[in-house]
Amino acid sequence: MKASISQFVFGILVGSLLTCVGFAWMGQRADHSKNDSARTITVAHGLPVEHPVHEGIKEFGRELATLSGGTLKVNIFPGAQLGNETVCLEKTQQGEIDVTKVSTAPVGNFVPVFKLFSLPYLFRDRDHYWRVLDSDVGGDLLTELSTLETGESSGLVGMTWFDAGSRSFYATSDLEGPESLAGLKIRVMQDPVAEATVKALGASAVTMSFGELYTSLKQGGVDGAENNPPSLYSSRHFEVCKNYLLDEHSRIPDVLVAGSKFWDSLNDTEKQWVQQAARHASLFQRNLWANASQKSLDELEKAGVTVRRANAEQFQELTRGVVDKFATGDRKTYVDRIKGVK
Repeated sequence: MKASISQFVFGILVGSLLTCVGFAWMGQRADHSKNDSARTITVAHGLPVEHPVHEGIKEFGRELATLSGGTLKVNIFPGAQLGNETVCLEKTQQGEIDVTKVSTAPVGNFVPVFKLFSLPYLFRDRDHYWRVLDSDVGGDLLTELSTLETGESSGLVGMTWFDAGSRSFYATSDLEGPESLAGLKIRVMQDPVAEATVKALGASAVTMSFGELYTSLKQGGVDGAENNPPSLYSSRHFEVCKNYLLDEHSRIPDVLVAGSKFWDSLNDTEKQWVQQAARHASLFQRNLWANASQKSLDELEKAGVTVRRANAEQFQELTRGVVDKFATGDRKTYVDRIKGVK
């Protein structure tokens, strides 16, 4: 009798143990199934991990993971690991990269209307810049990304804007106004609008790679250049150029771009999550940029750089012909709309 009871109790214990093991196994399967359903989105850009844009993309990933309950995750490849901006755009078109961050400057080679951002003094100030990009004008420009000049699909979907600051002149000689630029050799990007802008201000435009610029400034090959405060500080060009004139002649934003192949693979809910996360990241990143820009200006002044605010109206008047020459067709339409944003 005792043996029978013992066997009975033993059987119950073994059965309970097997049941627990079974439930644990099924739980592990459920967890694995849940993890396996998570999708990883590849995002590439060419900037270092310390840059506000990288922090903005990290915030995009955090917000997207929260909105999607972990079903959409972001894997970031910074520092041009997957190629320069043009290469990343092409890979995004082809579906090899899901999302990329690029300057609107190279985007103009794919969608010509984006060349309007190179026009001098397009925006009155930073507030006007963001009112435009947050308005229907900015939304329509993002939509323009989807279509080539021929009317064919570009293979790209515009998601949101990131701040890349404003470009201003710095030089080895004193800078107070447009007359200070007369006769100077100023390095600019290889862009017809940038070259025409510098020439309209009485200087000579010199194109060279950014990597060669420090040596050229030091040896007198060029007298100055133009860029935003964080770039002037991080490049250490301020060691040679002790004069910085904040004329803010151009504001060329960065843009977060998705590939059409990736975008079309998302359902409507996932698209909404991605758009919400992108908008959130834009607001987050622009605040980081403003702080980084002011910090750089403070550090430049500590390093002995004379920083002056320019009278923008004087510069605008001298470069009006540049705008008239290059703002044609659709670009002219957008210039008029931008000016109309209060």
